[in-house]
Order: sequence, then C-alpha cells, then structure tokens
Amino acid sequence: MAAAPLLAACQQPAAPAPTTAPAAKATEAPKPAATPAPAATPAAAATQAPAAAGTPKKGGRLTLARPINMKDFNGVDLARGNMSWLKSLYGYLVRLDKDLNPQPEHAESWQFSPDGLTMTLKLRQGVKFHSGRDFTSEDVVFSWQFAKDPTTGSPQMRQLFGLIKDVKTPDKYTAELKFDAPNPLVFDALDTLCMFDKTAVDKISTRDAGSGPFMVTNYVPGQEFVAKRFPDYWQKGQPYLDEVTFKTIPDPATLVINLETKAVDGIWSMALTDVPRLKGISTLVAEPGAGAQGMFQVMVKNKGPFEKKKVRQAINWAIDRGRVAKQVLSGTVEHTCLMWPRGSWAYFSDLEGSYKYDLEKSKQLLAEAGFANGFDTTLLCSQKANPPLLGIAQIVQADLAKLKINAKIEDVEATVYEGRTTKGEFEMVAHNYGRANRDPGSTLAGAIVFYNKDQNGVVGFDLPEFVKLRDEAVKVLDRDKRKVNYRKIQEIILDESFQMPIAGNQSYWVYQNYVKGQSYSRESSLFTVDMWLDK
Repeated sequence: MAAAPLLAACQQPAAPAPTTAPAAKATEAPKPAATPAPAATPAAAATQAPAAAGTPKKGGRLTLARPINMKDFNGVDLARGNMSWLKSLYGYLVRLDKDLNPQPEHAESWQFSPDGLTMTLKLRQGVKFHSGRDFTSEDVVFSWQFAKDPTTGSPQMRQLFGLIKDVKTPDKYTAELKFDAPNPLVFDALDTLCMFDKTAVDKISTRDAGSGPFMVTNYVPGQEFVAKRFPDYWQKGQPYLDEVTFKTIPDPATLVINLETKAVDGIWSMALTDVPRLKGISTLVAEPGAGAQGMFQVMVKNKGPFEKKKVRQAINWAIDRGRVAKQVLSGTVEHTCLMWPRGSWAYFSDLEGSYKYDLEKSKQLLAEAGFANGFDTTLLCSQKANPPLLGIAQIVQADLAKLKINAKIEDVEATVYEGRTTKGEFEMVAHNYGRANRDPGSTLAGAIVFYNKDQNGVVGFDLPEFVKLRDEAVKVLDRDKRKVNYRKIQEIILDESFQMPIAGNQSYWVYQNYVKGQSYSRESSLFTVDMWLDK
C-alpha cells in the first residue's frame, strides 16, 4: 500500500535543483548542478490542476475531522494538530508538486546569482491577505523573521529557515534571499514558510493571518473551526468550495463512526488498524496522503541510565519492530531501523537490519553497562496526538519488561505531549518526526530530535562530528557528495541510539467517494483550493 507514494518520493531531485523554474509536468527529476543557473518565468497556471477527472463543480460545504487538536493558527508550526489545514489558510512563495518540483505561487518566478548565494524572487501582484492588505516584499521579510524567531515561529523548522541569512527588498514586488553558501534546501523552506499578515499575527490564537483560499470565520477551541471561501483569492475561480469545516474528534472509534454515518465528508489520521476495513467499503476512498512523511521512533533523553551508550543500544536491539508494524500499523508500512524511509535517496539498504529484535544481545549490553537487573523509567506517549503512539509504547514496554526495565507509560493529552516533547521533559518517548519525505537535509533541519545541545535539542546530546556533517551537507548541491555525509550521519545515529526508528509514519485520509480533487503537501496537508464535491 505504501509503494505508490514511495515511488514518487524516489524521483525527488537531489536538491530540488535550482536551475529553472519547471513546467507543471516534469518528465524527469532535475539533475544536481554545481552552480545554480537563472530560472525562467514559469506559467502562472502551473500550480493548480485539479487531481480528479471531470469538471469541478462550484459551491458546497466540506466537513473534515481529525483526532488531534490544535494550539492556534500559527502557519509555520508544523505540529501534527496543524498539518491538515495549513494549505487551506495560508499562501506560500512556492508549492512543491508530487515530485518535489517547485511551482509558482506567491512568487511567479525566481533566479539564482551565478555564485548561488542570492535567490531573486519576482512576486505575484494582486495577492491579498484576508484583511484586504496587498501582499508585498515587506511581507516576505516579516514572515521570514517571524518564522525563525524561537519566541514566535516554528519549533520544527527554525534551523531550515535560518539557512536564509537575510532578505532584501529592492522594490515592492522583488525579494532577494541571501545565503552564506549555495542552499539545496531552499525550496523546502519556501514550501513551508507561509506568508503572514503582520497586522493580524497578534490574533492567531483565534484566527488565521494568511492569504490562502479560505479564511477562518468561526473557531470553537477543542471542537472545530469554520473557514469560508476567500473572495479575493489570487487565483480567479478558485477555490471551488464555499466553506470548509475542520472538526476535532479525539476518540478513534467516534472519528470513524462519523465518517461511516456521513456526519463528516472525510477524516485524517485515524487509527491505522481501521484502514484495511475502510478500504473495503465501496463508498469510501482511502489514500495514504504524501506517503511516509515521517517516522515513528523511540527517543531517549541523555540522563540517568540513558547516558550510557550500551543501555541505549540494548533498547534498540530489544524493540520488536516487526510486531509494531503488523499489530499497531496494520502492515501499512514496513518496519525499519533507519532514519530515512525507503524511497528517500538517503536510505541505505545495506544498513537495514543493523538492529533486529534480539533480547540476548540486549541483555548482554545491559550487563556490560552495569544494569543487568534493569531499572525503572517512564515512557511518554499520546494516543490523542497520534493514535499509534500508545500501541507502540505498549509493545516497547512489554519488550523492555523482558530486560527487567520497568517503563511506566504516561499517555497524556496532545497539548501536554507536545509541550513536554519540545521542552525535553521526558526520559523515553514514543514519538514521530516529520520531513522524512523531503530532502534529507530538511529532515535534519526540520525535526527537533536532530537538534544538538547548542540548539536546545530535546535529547541533550552533543555530537560534534554529527553537527559538522549535517551542516556541511547543506552547503553543496552535488547529490553524491551530500550522500557521503548522510551515510556517515546514519551510521552515527545507529551507533549512538538516542533516536530509534521503528517504521514510516503513514497518515491516511479517507473520504466519501463524492469528494474530488484532493492532493497533498509533503506533510499531507490538503490543497483544498482544488477540491470539489460531486453531489
């Protein structure tokens, strides 16, 4: 079931190569270039081709539900509770297509300087924020500053946004991005850096501050929000829908019942154990979004027994990944011990199986570390943040009990879980990170597990060689050279075992069959601008 999205991920460019702004249908992934060349002006219509066959119908109200609540309407916070609606409320400079080729959105065209240190964006005129303000180059500066500020911006992406060192505004509709070195991750950054209305960001606790196809008109915290069609959206004739409602239904069984009784038109991030049955219902359509956009993992804090590498390695050997994939993830993905999924060009198949389920190996390492009789610890998770996390925690708990490690499960509310994981307030945690189906460098720059100690990383490790390799890899465009670094990084992660991958994180969308035109960002956020109802 994962084959199709992973095949698409296989075709991603090395750096989505900054050579030309591609046409809407690329037949071949761009080749990495030593020096970026200027980009030609792409066709403005390249971004928006409805995914479904047939003529889109205008009007109608779409109701979607997911189990995860949201903190606020911060468009650069890629917390799981926010992912489903990001592309509905906010506009972006570029939009990556399914093959990771950049397509124009608020930026109509772009070109790079010969040395690759400046990217000049020509902005689309006539774009408006929901407040009615015109979008200009000053908004690019504000959005970039807001997004990389640790007090206001993205907990996950600030390292990626920080690779842009400055933004200049030669005129009202031109923005120049400045880099210290050629930046192969820039299109991933621009696809996740939403454009904020500086006059509205103080209201993002209850309203959006965007320029997307829909605008929030009503918000009931913990329950739902309603977003109506933005009449001044830059693409004339779209969106097709009049209104989209995003509901929060925390209970997995109730979420599915709402779909089956047609109380909602679609659901996201349901328990994967429900997917095989839902796929068998003729009136429903089940899709895996953008594929394995993240990875399930166990993460440990550098404290107590976990300060010893052999203890961490013992736990890595003790996790029955195959059981997790079969029982918790319903066979929707294959298990793995590697940090990038199959389909990524940073997946190294010869390293697969470096850790297998081997309790004898685990016991030996624990004894060598001085913990033959085990120890007590806690294992944080949140079923409401992501339904499989509790099942993963329960299997890991049972595996560790065989080593006399007593791991008490703490299953907390989604907001508590998010707060504790981003602050490093845990000993062990069943967790998932994102950006695994983007450029490998974006995985490292966009997942807090890989932030080192100096960057307030949540695991508290200080690995100079890892940091050196990570930072070097985002300063060159040649894929082969970058691949050497990412292999070494994978080997370091396997050895240090502070992060223990289990399987890809596949977040399914399931809809009534009259829902048409659905397509997804790399975080499986719906492009509702293209959606319509055939009823």
